[in-house]
Amino acid sequence: MTPELIGILAVGATLIGLLVTFRRDARADMQDLRTEVRGELAALRKDVQALTERVTRLEGHVSQLEGHVSQLEGRMSRLEGAIEGFFAGRGPRNRHDDAA
Repeated sequence: MTPELIGILAVGATLIGLLVTFRRDARADMQDLRTEVRGELAALRKDVQALTERVTRLEGHVSQLEGHVSQLEGRMSRLEGAIEGFFAGRGPRNRHDDAA
């Protein structure tokens, strides 16, 4: 074997060793990233579930509020009718009203 061939084989073996090491490190990093992403997704799912529950409760409160507003509209209508009737009876009277 010539010294050049030994040098080429040594460089090749070194490069193969480096590639194997880099690949192993890259796989370990990818595994860490997968674990981290899965943890973040689990936390996000919990947050979305909590938000969904809050929205559901909020929808219930809005429905109750709509019912209260509807009741209030009815009461206001009755009150407006009573006020209009009160003032209509106290309006100016003309002579035709006295004759009746």
